[in-house]
Amino acid sequence: MKSKISIYIVFVTIFLSSCGNDFLTLTPKDTVTESGFFITEEDANSALAGVYATLQDEAAFANVRNAADIEWAITGDLYEMDRSANRIELHSLRFPANNTILRDVYSRAYMGISRANVVLERIPQMNIDQAVKDLILGQALFIRGLYYYNLVHFFGGVPLVTTELTASDDLQIPRATADEIWDQVEKDFLAAADMLPEAWVNDADLGRATRTAAWGFLVKAYLWREKWDDAITYSERIINTGRHALIQTGFRDIFREENENNEEILFSTQFSTQTGEQNNLVARTAPRGAPSIYTGPSAWSNFVPNHQLVDAFEVNKDNSIRDDRYSVIMGPGEIHPENGYQLPEVPPAGMTRTGYIVTKYWYMPPVQGSGINAPILRYSEVLLNYAEALNEKGQSQKAMELVNQIRLRAKLDAKPVTLSKSQVLDAIFDERRLEFIWEPTGSFNDLNRRGRFLDFIKKNRPDYGELEVDKKPWLHTTPILFPIPTDAWTKNKALEQNPHYTF
Repeated sequence: MKSKISIYIVFVTIFLSSCGNDFLTLTPKDTVTESGFFITEEDANSALAGVYATLQDEAAFANVRNAADIEWAITGDLYEMDRSANRIELHSLRFPANNTILRDVYSRAYMGISRANVVLERIPQMNIDQAVKDLILGQALFIRGLYYYNLVHFFGGVPLVTTELTASDDLQIPRATADEIWDQVEKDFLAAADMLPEAWVNDADLGRATRTAAWGFLVKAYLWREKWDDAITYSERIINTGRHALIQTGFRDIFREENENNEEILFSTQFSTQTGEQNNLVARTAPRGAPSIYTGPSAWSNFVPNHQLVDAFEVNKDNSIRDDRYSVIMGPGEIHPENGYQLPEVPPAGMTRTGYIVTKYWYMPPVQGSGINAPILRYSEVLLNYAEALNEKGQSQKAMELVNQIRLRAKLDAKPVTLSKSQVLDAIFDERRLEFIWEPTGSFNDLNRRGRFLDFIKKNRPDYGELEVDKKPWLHTTPILFPIPTDAWTKNKALEQNPHYTF
């Protein structure tokens, strides 16, 4: 039986309900009074649960907007089946400021930041045990850092808000610089790491932020800023704890619901059918039109692998795919290893327009809402991040040894450890691409931070010529940034737009 963070629904829906649509949100004053809340330890934990609850939104860290809509579909490795206007805009690399997907990513980040700020401001004033305070504050700092990390690598500099806002505050807040946001991200994760445990003792606490998760995101931030030495230091701290390892029983086992919060997972968004906190990952994965005995109701197969992704897997002499990571993908005529469903030799176009299905989150007939977690940071990424930093510091052999750990787990042969620096970097990105399909890493933004995105799509997207890259100047900035959403500007006229975009 998997354990989940308990969400206090009453608090979430009452005290924090008005945080949903504002970009810089105010604390609701008309539902719960200050004198009636933030009194007991239970109040403090309820407030923290409201912060965690923001991660479950599909526009936050539920592996839909960040992972599928943006990371993987923009690179072209996932095909969006429904061809909705807002998705087509992103996938064709147009990025208008009124795109609702970008709007939702931006707004949900500030929802999480707002809730975290309330906790960070109110909890220190409470008359409860200091050790309890520190644990709660560490988790709130971690989640605030997570949201600012998301904002800065998508949008660059954004308004920096680290206090609880009230109706008397000036909400016309200009953008901070990207460096100022990155500094805040680093500050939040460092402070969080000092307050958080390496692991939680009680099963009921599994899934909460930990010190190693904070270090892991700190490393990701250092890679963006090319602080290679710092990235090495904190990667080694994670590894030296001995708390994490690659799952060796099979790639699919990482994502099984009964195996969640395993030793490979540093952080994931928690879901549960038992507490009413379900997600749509299985529904978005399972093939629409398949018998419900295999899929349950409302299977959508929204995002399916494109041929160029499948072709990237290494094959045997008979052209059969040898990479164990392909086990989370099904092609024409192939049989699901757990539920026995066989994909038709010629799948209906409504099921998959490419002939393939991602099965990473689908293995048993789902209910409408699934309890499977959404992985955000895994140990395999820690190893690849560590390898990238080592490679930049002239330790290419050691870096390649780490890459080979990922390859051997995938049942592939090790590559030579004598590769050049550029060849090692290529090998790292090859593994990112196959390791993290439909996870919020390893694709657009990792390519973007190294200036590799345009080269990647030129090589891998068959529709590259149709994209008219030369006519889209925003694609030629370093890094590529999304526009500040129009809806944000309507509420905050102090915002300035990123280059080459208009509100």
